[in-house]
Order: sequence, then structure tokens, then C-alpha cells
Amino acid sequence: MSVICSKCGCTLGTLDQFCGTCSADLEEKAKAAMAFAVRIIAKPCPECHYGAPPAAAQCRACGFDFAHSEPRPLVYASWPTRLAAALIDFVLVGLPVLAMVLVVGRPAVIVWFAVMFPLLYCLGFWTLDGATPGKAAFGLRVVTSTGEPVFPIQGFIRYTGYLVSALAFFIGFLMAFGNRERRGFHDFWAGTVVIKSRRIR
Repeated sequence: MSVICSKCGCTLGTLDQFCGTCSADLEEKAKAAMAFAVRIIAKPCPECHYGAPPAAAQCRACGFDFAHSEPRPLVYASWPTRLAAALIDFVLVGLPVLAMVLVVGRPAVIVWFAVMFPLLYCLGFWTLDGATPGKAAFGLRVVTSTGEPVFPIQGFIRYTGYLVSALAFFIGFLMAFGNRERRGFHDFWAGTVVIKSRRIR
């Protein structure tokens, strides 16, 4: 397998450490590129779980000191707060679906929209920022049981847990009353929890 010299553009072998044409130090360039990638693609803050902060002394969202502090335990969201957040999301999802029912006269389009819009709404917000608008309004965030960001596949599994909970007479949602972490069936199903974020707004 060959590589291209970033300085002069000539083709080199994979194990070459120097460019034979311009004498560029390829190893040093590779180390610099790796250091840049580490600064940009970093793990989220262990304290507030927001964003992917670069290699800095403190988190820009909550002020957490990366070098000299230990993350505090997760603070699980209370069920009244989760309920209020769910009501906001229900309205935000329901209004566009209702508008489609009133405006569009094609049942197939309405059914497709009613199925896909809630899925994309939840999956997009959970994986991009960890919180739907309803949860964000109360400072809540969906993370894994270890405090890591939710991956798309986990978000999809969590959403299927919503459907199962609803079909089972909402028993899955009521499970949040019976455990310390306030996890519903969908949280156990996907390995997630809903926490109170410490992000500075």
C-alpha cells in the first residue's frame, strides 16, 4: 500500500519515514496529525457529559478541571421532571403530525410521517445533544448507564422500548417509580439513564 507525501505529492511506500524527493519527515507529520486529532476528537466531559471538549485544562460547558478533579456521581432525574419533559416533547411531536392530518389528504403519507417523525425526533436529539427539547428545558440528558453519550443504535433500541412500554399499557414507563435510578423499561432495554446535567447555561 502506498501513501502520498503531503509536501510534494509524490508516491511513497507505507514504511517510508522520509520522502526521497523533498526529504520531508513523514513520521513527525504523522505525529502532528495524530496530536491534532486527539485535541479535536476527545471524550465528552465526565462531569456534564456535553460536547467533545478539546484537550484543555477545563471544560468550556461546566468548568470541570480535567487534570485535578474526579467526576461526581450521576444525579438521576426525578419522575415529575421527566413527566413534564415528556409532555413538552409530546406536544412538539404531536403538532406536526396533527398538521399533516389536517393538510395532507393522503393516508399513506400521513402514516409514514407519523411513524418516521417521532423516531427521527428522538433519535436525532438523543445522539446529537443527549436531550430532546423537552428534556433540555429541564436540564435533563440521556446518557448510558456509565455516563457516556448515547450512540445511534442505543437510541434506536431505546425508542423501540418506548413502543413496547406503550403497547404494554404503559407499564414500562411506570417502572421508573420502582428503582433508585428511575429507569423505565426503555432505559433498561437500551442501557441508558436520564440524568440532571450540570452544564452552565
